[in-house]
Amino acid sequence: MTAPVANYAGSSQNRRDLCFSAILAGFTLLTRLLCRGSLYFADGPAHIESIVGKSYVIQPPGYWLFNSIAGLFHDPVLAITAMNIFFSVAGVVVFYYVACFFTERRNAFLGAWAYSTVFYVWFSGEVHSTYASQILFPVATFYTLLRYERDREKWMLWLAAGLFAFGAGLRPSDGAFMIPMVLYFATFRLQRKESFIFLSLISMLCLSWVIPTCLAFHNCEGGLHDTVGYLQYITTCKSILTGVNAYTLANVTRYALPVLVAFWPVIGTAALFVVRNWTDWRVKALVIWIVPGSVFFVLVLITDPTYLNFLSAAVLLLAVTAPRNMIITALWNAVLFLAVCPIPSQKLVVNVANCYVLQYTRYGIQHHWSPRLAEMQKKIDWK
Repeated sequence: MTAPVANYAGSSQNRRDLCFSAILAGFTLLTRLLCRGSLYFADGPAHIESIVGKSYVIQPPGYWLFNSIAGLFHDPVLAITAMNIFFSVAGVVVFYYVACFFTERRNAFLGAWAYSTVFYVWFSGEVHSTYASQILFPVATFYTLLRYERDREKWMLWLAAGLFAFGAGLRPSDGAFMIPMVLYFATFRLQRKESFIFLSLISMLCLSWVIPTCLAFHNCEGGLHDTVGYLQYITTCKSILTGVNAYTLANVTRYALPVLVAFWPVIGTAALFVVRNWTDWRVKALVIWIVPGSVFFVLVLITDPTYLNFLSAAVLLLAVTAPRNMIITALWNAVLFLAVCPIPSQKLVVNVANCYVLQYTRYGIQHHWSPRLAEMQKKIDWK
């Protein structure tokens, strides 16, 4: 290929990338603005209280970095809304560029579209919580690692360290789940010196939010003692490792049901892709990205499907070469989020679906509908 022809092909691809990115960004921004909700969900009110009270931490892991950023603005509620919409838009666009490493651009576009419509991903961008941050930072970290592997530009490796540390600061638990994938890359794709510098940089950057978080907990009522007690409660009373009970069975259901509902069109394709391409280091990295958090959710704790944000991009990337499946996934999730309402019933199976899936829809946002399963089984007002 001559230089002019190569330059023309490159510029054509760049224009197509910009066009697809603009469409994805516009779609995600518009849908999030049209469906955004007011303050009600999960820890949203607690985040605002911590900001107003200047403690900047809630229950472990505290979320000091997230609350501190929102606290820089006059209206923290509006700040969190803007942050989560930005995380959603940027995450979808970055997903597109990651998918281009695995498939042609048209398929990458469809995969990013599907990513933007996954019902709990969409929901996360509309409420006031930390979950939406994981729509962006895990996939952005993976993108910079892919770019470094391809181009060997040092600044990409340092950017990957910064993105990982910042994303982990916003949701420390999800950062912990990503550590095995980062260690895999550092061990098998970097030279020893590069690996040492990369991991050392991550550690130093993480200290910039770990230390303030510990100090903030120390200054709270109950101090670090109550923080340790909370973590012990989670790992003993609610973990399947301590025995099978209602809590532990709920964890399995809260994980499996949303995954099946969101990804049923692509799960088989993703699994087959892993088997056929296991020698590809990128596929191994995606699997390592998914597995640690999944094991924790099943064995220890998961309360909402929004916990799954950090691994959702990896699931779709494993199936992004199947455009028809991406279209079905996108349309199915969009209909589920926009049009499906809770189903009035006294049956346990139906109310499991109501609580673990259907409350994370536009209906749930509009009606501030966030029931607990035990409450629904005792008394339900469906008027």
